[in-house]
Amino acid sequence: MRAVVDARAAGEPRRTGIGHYVSGLVGHLPSASPEDTFVAWCVHVLGARATRRRFPDAPNLQVRTTRIPPRLLGAVTRRLNVPRVEWLAGSADVLLATNFIPPPTRIPALVIVVHDLAFELLPETAPVHRGPEFRARLARWLDRATRVIVPSASAGDDLARRYEVDPGRIDVIHHGTDAHAYRAADETRIEDARRRFGISGRYVLFVGGLEPRKNIARLITAFASVPTDASLVLAGGPVPWHPDEAERLNALIDELPQQVRRRVIRTGYVSVRDKHALISGATALAYPSLHEGFGLPVLEGFAAGVPVLTSDISSLPEVAGDAAMLVDPMDPASIARGLATLLADADLREMLAAAGMVRAASFTWERCARLTVATLRRAAEEAG
Repeated sequence: MRAVVDARAAGEPRRTGIGHYVSGLVGHLPSASPEDTFVAWCVHVLGARATRRRFPDAPNLQVRTTRIPPRLLGAVTRRLNVPRVEWLAGSADVLLATNFIPPPTRIPALVIVVHDLAFELLPETAPVHRGPEFRARLARWLDRATRVIVPSASAGDDLARRYEVDPGRIDVIHHGTDAHAYRAADETRIEDARRRFGISGRYVLFVGGLEPRKNIARLITAFASVPTDASLVLAGGPVPWHPDEAERLNALIDELPQQVRRRVIRTGYVSVRDKHALISGATALAYPSLHEGFGLPVLEGFAAGVPVLTSDISSLPEVAGDAAMLVDPMDPASIARGLATLLADADLREMLAAAGMVRAASFTWERCARLTVATLRRAAEEAG
């Protein structure tokens, strides 16, 4: 089998959750199936050298880079439905479209990854580009797809209900995490990150893009009501689809009492290395998102041995299991009670940290890659 993988999201300079998913998956596909050939197709104006280093050196992994500005390529493909990906990456038995909408293609077998349906369920939080035109294009591609991958049973149920996709064509494949890479960082790295970001004492960490779906405003409101000397660290930067959210959060923070305001620390976008150090040093990780198809930060907190507070809706209970404190993300009082309990109860933190490490070990990129290969092969067979 020769499979082309749309790996564009892994080449973005500031990777979000989808970029980390693509990077983790492509990094493990070659070893999951040494007898198959995988082609990671990227787009970068600087060419192959700018993207090749993002992927492992494996004899059955090829990296094909198209030197066209991504926005220009996107505009052309939406309007003209060319160039087809096989012109750029070579012919293949199957195409894995890792980010909702595939590039133009006539490859017979098509597998689409749908990460979540927040743009349908919470349209007020969705990026502008995921409006009616996007949804209509997605519906057409879903009709054309041989199989569809979702990262959780929750996302699969949403997809079957909203787009009437036959559940028999949907494969639930959980994301993974590199538990070894995210195990607790050493104290030197943690202290270096603390110093550079101005963090002293205990802190609760949020990590993610500053967008309404992440529910940061309610997290800030909840934190402000908790009697504690701990800080709240917001590790993330603005996202292109909601650039005004950072200003809205800044205004909310500015309205807090001075003794609370000085304990809310904004780091901006952080590197993977700094994110790891910040997670490792946190007293707790708070991720009360309004909707997730999966929720990678929950696993990253688990892997680092940090107790996690997250939402009791969408995919998050499926990912967290019994290893996290679950709260109602719509209710700041529920979030505040969870934060107060975690900050006050060392035994509970220790219990959740231990349970989280065990939980993280069951979500691996090796397993994700192995199951993805099985779906690709099945799609190739079904397409004839």
